[in-house]
Amino acid sequence: MRIMRAALVVLCVYAALAWTQAYSVQPVGEASRLSDGQHFEVRFTSHLDPIAINTMHAWTLHIQDRSGKPVTDATVEVEGGMPDHDHGLPTQPRVTQNLGGGDYLLEGMKFHMGGWWQVTLLIQQGQISDRVTFDLNL
Repeated sequence: MRIMRAALVVLCVYAALAWTQAYSVQPVGEASRLSDGQHFEVRFTSHLDPIAINTMHAWTLHIQDRSGKPVTDATVEVEGGMPDHDHGLPTQPRVTQNLGGGDYLLEGMKFHMGGWWQVTLLIQQGQISDRVTFDLNL
């Protein structure tokens, strides 16, 4: 019986660690990730830190290539939502300005309830398309 309990505890710890790594929930306010195809390193910095529920705010995105060179001519689209609740973002955020040096202004961000959110950025630079997803726990 003790062996079964110990095995169950080990299994629970392993499952919790695996979930954390799978979802890699980022701290709110700023995070950096490599895109799925590893073409871009993307960092967001929220203009509202900590991010508050039901508050419109903007993010500054910094996009660079794998060698660290700023990506200055990208097109960025935004998707997102709450996977556990099966709904999208309550707004339609979009990049409104290329700030230069690989920085882009993303306006219209809003989260209307606490929980696990995903924000996916679809990045196009010339012939290269890639995506990066940020997991947020608000």
